[in-house]
Amino acid sequence: MRCCMWQWLVLSIVTVCLVSALLLYVVSRLLLSPKKVAYDKTYKLGIQKGEIDDHVFQTIKKEEIYIRSYHGYKLHGLLFPVANSKKVIIIAHGIKWSLFGSFKYVEMFQKRGFHVLLCDHRFHGLSGGAYTSFGYYEKDDLMAWIDYATTRFGSKAFIGLLGESLGAASALEVSKRDSRVRFCIADCAFSDFKALLKLRLELDLKIRFYSLIDVISYLVKLRHGWGFPEISPIKGLEKIKTPILFIHGKRDSFIPLQMTIEMFKRKKGKKTLFIVPEAGHAEAYNTDPKGYEKKVIEFIKDIEQACPGSLFKEKQQV
Repeated sequence: MRCCMWQWLVLSIVTVCLVSALLLYVVSRLLLSPKKVAYDKTYKLGIQKGEIDDHVFQTIKKEEIYIRSYHGYKLHGLLFPVANSKKVIIIAHGIKWSLFGSFKYVEMFQKRGFHVLLCDHRFHGLSGGAYTSFGYYEKDDLMAWIDYATTRFGSKAFIGLLGESLGAASALEVSKRDSRVRFCIADCAFSDFKALLKLRLELDLKIRFYSLIDVISYLVKLRHGWGFPEISPIKGLEKIKTPILFIHGKRDSFIPLQMTIEMFKRKKGKKTLFIVPEAGHAEAYNTDPKGYEKKVIEFIKDIEQACPGSLFKEKQQV
C-alpha cells in the first residue's frame, strides 16, 4: 500500500512538472510569435486610418530593397529618395505591424531633404526571422540598415533614426552602440522589457507571480541565447551623446508614459520631451500631426545648425 502511495506521489509530481514545462513552453512561443497583421492588410488599414494616400503611395518615387541581416535572414525595406542629399532617416515600426505604418512620416522628412528608409522588422512584413526578439536582434538589423545607408550615401551621410514602440526601443539600443546615428526620435518606447512584462502580467492577467517572467526568460535564454534582462533601453542611457527626442502619448494604455519620462531624466546632454495629451499608444502623430512635425523639425534643425560645413545648407527637394 505504501509503495503504491509513493508511486502515485512520484507520478503526480512528474505530471505536474511536465504540464508546467509544456505550459511555459507554449507561453514563451506565444510571446515570441505574436499574431501579426498580414503585410497587405497593414497597407489597406493604413488607407482606412488616413495614414496612407493610395494615389500618393503608388506615384511617389520609391525603391524596394532587400539586404541580409547579420543573423542570416533577409530584411525588407522601402526607400523614398530625394535629389542631391546625404541625409537619411531610417524608420522602424511597432510590433505586429509593417513598414506601411511608417509611411505617414515620409513627406515630413522629404521636405527637410531626407532620404526616407522604411524597414520591416524581423518576423514582420516581408522580412525573415522566425520570431520577434523585442529589440535584441532588431537593433542589429537597424545597424545593418545603417551599413546600407553608409555604403549607398557615403561615410559622411547624416543618419537619423525614428522608431515607434518596439522600433523606438530598438532605435535607442542602436543609438547607444553606433556613433553613426546623429539623432534618435523615440516614440512611445519601453524603458525595460522585463518591467513592461511585469506590468502587462499584472494589468492584463491580474497575476503578480513575477517569477514566471524569470522562468520564461531562462527558457528563452536556453533556446535562443538571450534573456529579457538584456533588453533594457534605459540602461547606459546616461552615457550616450546622441541627441534624443522622446515622444509619448499621455493616454498610452500599453506602454506607460512614465517609462519615457524616466528615460528622459536619465539621458544627459541634448534631449527633448514631447508629450501629446490626447494620444494613445503609437498615436502621437495621428493625434497631433502639426504639433508632432513642428517638434521634430525644431529638434532636427538645432542638430543641423550645430554641424560644421555646408552639408545641411543644400536645397530641400522632394
